[in-house]
Amino acid sequence: MAGAQPQLDRIQQRQLARFQRMELRARVMPNGHCLLVSLPLGPAPMESLSGPLAPQRVIFSTVGANKIKCLRPRALFGVPLIDIRRCADAASVEWSIRQAWRDRTRELRDSVKQLRRLGMKVKAVEEGSTLAFALPGGPADAQVRMQRFGEAILPSVGALNGLPLKDLEERVLEVSDCLDSASDLERRLDQRIGELGEKCRQRQEDDKRLGQSQEPPQPDSNSQRRRVVTRRQPKVLIVGPQLVGNATLREELNRQGYRTATSHSESEALMRLAGMSPDLVISQYGLGRSDGTSLIRAMRGLPGIDRLPVVLLDDASHEARREVARAVGATGYLVEPLVAGPFVTRLRRLVESPPDRRFTRYNQRLTAQILGASQPSLVTEVGRGGIFVSTQQAVEAHTAMPCELALPEFGHSLSFEGEVVYVNTTPGSPRQGLGLCIFDISSEDEATLIEYLSWLESKG
Repeated sequence: MAGAQPQLDRIQQRQLARFQRMELRARVMPNGHCLLVSLPLGPAPMESLSGPLAPQRVIFSTVGANKIKCLRPRALFGVPLIDIRRCADAASVEWSIRQAWRDRTRELRDSVKQLRRLGMKVKAVEEGSTLAFALPGGPADAQVRMQRFGEAILPSVGALNGLPLKDLEERVLEVSDCLDSASDLERRLDQRIGELGEKCRQRQEDDKRLGQSQEPPQPDSNSQRRRVVTRRQPKVLIVGPQLVGNATLREELNRQGYRTATSHSESEALMRLAGMSPDLVISQYGLGRSDGTSLIRAMRGLPGIDRLPVVLLDDASHEARREVARAVGATGYLVEPLVAGPFVTRLRRLVESPPDRRFTRYNQRLTAQILGASQPSLVTEVGRGGIFVSTQQAVEAHTAMPCELALPEFGHSLSFEGEVVYVNTTPGSPRQGLGLCIFDISSEDEATLIEYLSWLESKG
């Protein structure tokens, strides 16, 4: 990656010296907020539900002062954050990672027992890092996924194929642990799929009526009609049990055009951020064993994130907490109760004009096929938020452009709809092209993109 080496802060300096004493290879990630470390593993295999795993090394990033996030191998990506503050050497770090994997495997094994007790035929997939079972009556690849008992993720194929689902949150079904049988679970899944189908049909009808009420766009130079983006639906991550339970706030966010995702704790929020890229985070200050300032520090260590706007809400005014929030870079510190309408209205400015760049941009040459273009386009920058396409094609700003991006190292392509946010066609400029913001992307493709960016950081 081009560019000067990021400046180390005091925490990173101590971390770097610590890993050097452990004789581990460590370097600063491109965003400058954390370190990337390579840890060789001993020969003992790691047991999983799919059989023994024998990775030669683990690549992890530091998160805050004392925690790490496993990036590679892929199976370990789903392991929660690991606290290594008491680790004095590389062997103790390896033991902590192995223990976290054992805990994760034990949780999955318990989930398998509960599901099989109901009569479900369940298997471990993705090297034993998640569970899957077939959706009754659906195609073979219509598999329901579970990372833990109680939370089922519906497949995007089968009955939901082609439906305009907004994000992963719509496909997540909270499953009670008091289910009596497999048929009870299947009934709940069928009911949820039916609800989503009806919601999506209504959404398509609304979009059709909106399209008919607008003047049709003019054809571009390739005789393809491109629609103009009217208003993007920003994504907001809500963190903390009290805020998650605040129905008034969530309803107001939805009413003003936001899509919402929820997390009850810091660790759950960080797991969410490993698979989604919100425009804004709203968090309680107090989060049980941690707090909102700890969440902000940890977010900076996640792959591809520069500095997301985070608004902290406290139950009472604490000047010391306000100062800490300001010191770690919180976008706002407010005291509840708040009037939902005016509060959500004020958030629009943060979403549309954040004080800092949200996502890291990686210099990477990829091939993209943009609808209406006769030839594939060259992408020279990629990030969580979008891509930069090197082209001399003149396209108006705020135009929607469906795009398919090839990830050759993963043997996969992902699709999304991009909004042209800026155009540079200045003759002689070394950087001519279009800046596309990701406007609409499936939850699977978004998670794949984030995993690809993690891989880019791990390879340097």
